[in-house]
Amino acid sequence: MAAENIYTVTMLNEYADRVLKNDLRLRSLKVSGEISGFKRHCSGHLYFTLKDESSSVSCVMFRSNAASLRIEPKDGMQVVVQGNASIFPRDGKFQFYVNSMRSFGQGELYIRFLMLKERLEAEGVFANARPLPRLPRAIGIATSRTGAALHDMLNVIGRRFPEMKVVFAPCTVQGPGAPEEIAAAVNRLAASGECDVMIVGRGGGSYEDLYCFNDERVAHAIASSPIPVVSAVGHETDFTIADFAADLRAPTPSAAAELCCPIGAELRDEVRYDKETLERLVADRLSEARSRLQSAASSSAMANPRHAVTMLYERLEARRSALDNGVKNALAEKEAKLSVSAERLRAIGPKEVLRRGYSIVTDEKGRILSGVSSMASGQRIGVIMNGGRAEATVTKVERENDNE
Repeated sequence: MAAENIYTVTMLNEYADRVLKNDLRLRSLKVSGEISGFKRHCSGHLYFTLKDESSSVSCVMFRSNAASLRIEPKDGMQVVVQGNASIFPRDGKFQFYVNSMRSFGQGELYIRFLMLKERLEAEGVFANARPLPRLPRAIGIATSRTGAALHDMLNVIGRRFPEMKVVFAPCTVQGPGAPEEIAAAVNRLAASGECDVMIVGRGGGSYEDLYCFNDERVAHAIASSPIPVVSAVGHETDFTIADFAADLRAPTPSAAAELCCPIGAELRDEVRYDKETLERLVADRLSEARSRLQSAASSSAMANPRHAVTMLYERLEARRSALDNGVKNALAEKEAKLSVSAERLRAIGPKEVLRRGYSIVTDEKGRILSGVSSMASGQRIGVIMNGGRAEATVTKVERENDNE
């Protein structure tokens, strides 16, 4: 009898926790509801319940995430939280671990975002998917002059490829006038002809801070760019219209710089390897050619050219003789067949038939009479026989059925 598969409580809770963590939908999702039982622990962690009309879920927001909150949570507040669902194995409690929180009033912005995204997608604005150049002449950057994103990208580019040229188009990346400035910066880089790829974006911020990248003008500027565009707006969990319009989305500005800028040392190693490979191939080809030349120089044809010419002449004579014999044999065969056919024709010819006792009857004009139906009593006829021709008069015509 097979042993029973019995779990301990700890095993059960840990297994359930792994199942939840492996569910992609539960790793990062947004949930809306009303805060209830809110408590701020002395450690800085936040504990509360999020509820709607018929259900509730326990929530935890750790101090590191709570420090960046732009709102003051309290009971009764309608919010949208973003995070992941899991089980606390110690007591088997299902909890939602909150990474960020915003007031429910931002839901209107999100609806506008979805409507714009749907319309632009239908217009084909999100059709860009061009590959990035492996070694651009220069990299364009459209972002704030004072933001940390610019500093991070320049550091990455300088570390990976110090000689890489950067074309900077400063613009405001937050506030009412930001969409117009971002679109103008993208258009300037696209029209300059100096760079082969550009990065558009900024560092992290609140949903409202990033909303300037959810603008139709920005989307059209990115989509109409003649060079590939990489969007780098906020953090990995932030998505904007600019991300969909771009050829490629990077999770952070630093990651965008890494995607656009190759590592110079690796390129130099590749060039060195290709050079060595080419030199080795050329050397092998030269060695092979020298070997063939030496072999040809030591051959009998090179040592005695007349012998080679004589061999070629003998092969030519042999082929000529074979061709002559072939033509003669073919003609003889054709002549034999022709002779047999002529003999057969003679055997069935008129003269041979006459020699066997047959005759040919014609009318007065020499037309052959094929039967008695063409003859009448008193008619003048000609009779062709072996050795000559005779004329006669028909005295009587008897048909095969006359005496029946």
